Amino acid sequence: MLNNYLIVFLALFLLGCSSSNKISNSWKNPEATQESAKFQTVAVFAMVKNPDMQMDVEEALASQMPNTIAVPSYKMITKEELADINAVKQKLSERGMEGALVLSVRNVDQKTSHYSSGMYPSAYYSFGGYYNYAWNYMYDPYAYSSTNVYVDLEILIYSLKDDKLVWYGESTSVNPETIQQTISELAVSVKNQLVEDGLLDPAR
Repeated sequence: MLNNYLIVFLALFLLGCSSSNKISNSWKNPEATQESAKFQTVAVFAMVKNPDMQMDVEEALASQMPNTIAVPSYKMITKEELADINAVKQKLSERGMEGALVLSVRNVDQKTSHYSSGMYPSAYYSFGGYYNYAWNYMYDPYAYSSTNVYVDLEILIYSLKDDKLVWYGESTSVNPETIQQTISELAVSVKNQLVEDGLLDPAR
């Protein structure tokens, strides 16, 4: 159970209230289809510095992924191995992971920040490339104490077999509240956008 410190920590750092958590922009790999985007097993990564927050976010994300075996990365990969992409890939392969979902905080600010230009660095298009990129740019939330906080998030889905980006989504959350509520709302938004982008059967 989260202690009071971590609740405040989450509130200042991650996600937002009911009026937020919508997918503001998305990209689909032109080669991706509903069939190729079906993964029996998915590794879930939360690219945040605080280990306790990483565990809580990954658990919350995994709990919102039906019709697949979603495994938080902390259950497969040790803290020492997290910084080594080769070790990470080896563990994912040993566990038979077919896909990976990565949630990363792109920006935290006290004003609205619409950061997307529709073009993404080349590192984004492979799991290993993005992992190394995001690992070096994880945000430290301690500098943010205002109640008016805008948090820019990236949600990426990778095929580990092909090491290719399947789908990318962006969301800006405002004035954070609770982790479970926000992850639930974000999961619904991601699902709806995947349906709209043709990667998910609306009946699933």
